[in-house]
Amino acid sequence: NIVSKRPQNDRFARLDLSAGRWDRYRSSLDVNTPLDAEGTMLYRMNFALEDNNTFRDYRSGERQFIAPAFSWELTPQTRLLVQAEVIRNSQVFDRGVVAPNDRLGSVSRSTFLGEPGDGDIRNNNESLQAEIEHDLNASWTVRLASHYKQGRLSGGATEASSFAGARTINREYRDRDFDWQDSITQLELRGLVYTGSVEHNLLIGTEYERYAKNERLLRSLASSQIDIYQPVYGQPRPPFSVGRNGRSTNRHELVHSRSLNLQDQMRFSEKLFGVIGARYDHYEHRLDNEVSGKRAEQTHEKITPRIGALYQLTPQLGVFVNASQSFKPNGGADASGAAFDPEEGVGYEAGFKLDLLDSRLGMTIAAFHLTKENVLTADPADTTYQVAAGEVRSRGIDLQLTGQLTEQIRLIGAYAYVDAEVTEDNTLARGSRLLNVPEHSGSLLGVYEFLDGGLKGLELGGGVNYVGERTGNVSDSGFELPGYTTVDLLARYKASENLTLGVNLNNAFDRTYYERSYSNVWVMPGDPRNLSLSLSLNL
Repeated sequence: NIVSKRPQNDRFARLDLSAGRWDRYRSSLDVNTPLDAEGTMLYRMNFALEDNNTFRDYRSGERQFIAPAFSWELTPQTRLLVQAEVIRNSQVFDRGVVAPNDRLGSVSRSTFLGEPGDGDIRNNNESLQAEIEHDLNASWTVRLASHYKQGRLSGGATEASSFAGARTINREYRDRDFDWQDSITQLELRGLVYTGSVEHNLLIGTEYERYAKNERLLRSLASSQIDIYQPVYGQPRPPFSVGRNGRSTNRHELVHSRSLNLQDQMRFSEKLFGVIGARYDHYEHRLDNEVSGKRAEQTHEKITPRIGALYQLTPQLGVFVNASQSFKPNGGADASGAAFDPEEGVGYEAGFKLDLLDSRLGMTIAAFHLTKENVLTADPADTTYQVAAGEVRSRGIDLQLTGQLTEQIRLIGAYAYVDAEVTEDNTLARGSRLLNVPEHSGSLLGVYEFLDGGLKGLELGGGVNYVGERTGNVSDSGFELPGYTTVDLLARYKASENLTLGVNLNNAFDRTYYERSYSNVWVMPGDPRNLSLSLSLNL
């Protein structure tokens, strides 16, 4: 869900700099320029550099990002867009802290339980995409788009695996070398037609995807141990496992997927709108396991419909309902090397859209009920691998609000109640809660802007974020991550038309909290209180 920055008609350049606690630095440059006097050819380039240390001992990382984009209006009816992206990531691999006897807090949130001498994990990605649109006439447009992405993750790290005693844990060394290529081509036809008084926005599309992944993982045959309260680093690295009965992974995965998508967005009147659609998916999946010497092949296909409606009861209140099915391949394999069946689901949603305070405040309230089969989750026996839960159900209420209450005050907020659990499975206990999913969560951010007087150009704001208790182990053994509330403060000052200064104070009350976990030996703590400064300059 990343939207790339597209070229614009205006010429501009913007430099952003920020620095924060633990020697965190980031700089970015966004340059946009037309290439001809008519503005039919546009170019945009984004750069970013990050150097991130953290409160975690020995953990650091670097990131470089470059993203050029080019658009060309070949004719008034034909448009071309080409975008590329190159990312270089390098960081110390970190599984976080541990929870002895399922209790958090006795181990410092800064304690690093890996080996500082292991070096960095490198994750590099490159992508290139191009799309061309052509207006056949005033009502119909055809679009052809192609996207290619490749990446590689490589490097070794020492990771906690299990408790060895009251104050020691077992660790194993894992060396990863993963690479993947993903190419997608889409052809779409969009058009506007009328049947009587009903307006139809039609979409007819087809898609082909080829996804390939090579996954090589070496795991140590023996374990090393470390004291969780007084770690001593520099222990000899245990040897790798070898042979088909070892614990190493070497597999090659290939997926060919083809789909057809049909959709009709309808406008029946000024108050009633509807959408109906269907998607046909067919994919072929092959998994070659070099360790076991086995090959798994499977073919699946399915038609997934969707339908929805919105009725505007009043100018301020709309009611909506929708229902849909989902279907997607599950990549990878379980601990035995067996491929997973596809994930399938069905969802229902109904709610209200409100336009309040003379359109200064918008709000959406929705109730939902989702059921999915073959959802991948961590294997309780070995969290390095995954298992497919037989059936999981998620239901609840979601609230979103955003608005400009006055010329000076703006708000954005959200709340979610989610009841998520395993309903059928052969591995996970029925009724098990889904890992890292809180029952209650919410956030609210408010900003006040001074529009006149001596403080003109100054913005002051604050945000509150709440996350409830979550199960911290896929086996739902009783290990839970506690709920937490954090408060963030911010200030922005527009010193001139071209210069803006900012300051952020995150976790202002220095709350100790834990963001997520996979088990009681892999728990990631959240950031302590930290201050960052920023500068934005229009060049």
